[in-house]
Amino acid sequence: MLLFCLCPMLLFGQTVLSALSDMHSVCKGETWESVAAIYGVSVAELQAANPDVSSKKKLKKRTLLIIPKRNEQVAKDNQEPSAINSQLVAQVPLIRTKFTDMKVGVLLSFSDQKMVEFYRGFLMAADSVRKSGVNLDIHAWDCGTTKLQIESLLPKLSEMDVIIGPSFANQVSAVAEVCRERGIRLILPFSTSLMLQDYPLVYNATASNDVVYSTAVGKLMSNYRDRNFVFIRSGNPDSRGKLLSEKLVQELTKQSVPYRFLELEGDGFAYESAFNQFRDNMVLLDDSSVRSLNILLARLKEFRQKHPEYRLSLMGYAEWQDETQRLLSDFFTYDTYIISPYYYNVLDDRTKRFQRIYEKFFRTPIAQGNPRLAALGFDLGLYFLRGISSLGDTFEQMQGGLRQEPYQNWFQFERSTTGMSFTNRFVQFIHFTPDSKIELIR
Repeated sequence: MLLFCLCPMLLFGQTVLSALSDMHSVCKGETWESVAAIYGVSVAELQAANPDVSSKKKLKKRTLLIIPKRNEQVAKDNQEPSAINSQLVAQVPLIRTKFTDMKVGVLLSFSDQKMVEFYRGFLMAADSVRKSGVNLDIHAWDCGTTKLQIESLLPKLSEMDVIIGPSFANQVSAVAEVCRERGIRLILPFSTSLMLQDYPLVYNATASNDVVYSTAVGKLMSNYRDRNFVFIRSGNPDSRGKLLSEKLVQELTKQSVPYRFLELEGDGFAYESAFNQFRDNMVLLDDSSVRSLNILLARLKEFRQKHPEYRLSLMGYAEWQDETQRLLSDFFTYDTYIISPYYYNVLDDRTKRFQRIYEKFFRTPIAQGNPRLAALGFDLGLYFLRGISSLGDTFEQMQGGLRQEPYQNWFQFERSTTGMSFTNRFVQFIHFTPDSKIELIR
């Protein structure tokens, strides 16, 4: 958390600020209650110290709030001016805008080959940051999978500036507590489904499906609400398909946008009744499985042969990227939009160069599949190591302006409205256009 500390001269020169020590720049999603909790003051005290900010309205991003001192600090300031002056000089923390040395801890289960690949990508990012003049002292531990294994490592973590991992939910809370006590940034590379409240320096780099699809529904309603939405019932919906369908139906109903339901195994008349001849039709399966996708593509092919005048678009899931090579032609034909927080373009020259360097360093090819863990490790490592070293203590406030050049994963962190941790809310649509092009809608 970035603190804008008042200098001693200002404290002595203005009696109105004699009981104040800090100012806080509001981040998106923060409330009176969450800011008060950070500094250990009551909401009433915080609002009394900021009479120019309406207590009846939501706090706006970047609003500067004066933070009142706690009672014990105010008592200390009633000492003689000479004593106050000497203590202020010693106690006012310096805001570092750049780090040239960083201790980085990595907590992964290295018995899992996927974690090894992630770590290799991370090391490539660290090597790139070192070349810019930053001294990185990296400590890596095999933290296993149990809570007991992580607890044995906790004493070693207190000296770190940044910690990457762990990846198991039963280990995260203990590490997050150490980070909160010591002011250490904790980066969670993989989704843990945990809502970490009151942890202002925790970053969830991989959002849960709930966050991904909530963000995606917002994008859909902003850009495609004029379409005829058709929900395909597979008879066996999976968790992803059910979640996205329910969220989209809820929002369509809220905004009074009409939609239709269609059984996957329905006949030609059912399909014709569900689709609109005069509007673009957005088709969404309630199942992300390849089996249901194959059945749907066969049904759409039969329908289009009889009704070529209908305009159809298919909305799909990140897992469908694994089928791109086999179904590329179908994706183009049905104007497909894949919802995904990541995209790895194997044909891009930068990506090819990344793969060559990886193979040269580690004498093994990057594992196939989506997402590529090596690319995730590199993108995450470069974002945080370069960002924190270049922004220092201002990282939380200034990270939104970082220039990103990822191979696969983009980062767009926002504070949770129900807690203090940051969550990556970046979601894009990978659009396979009918003219055989791929565009990324962000």
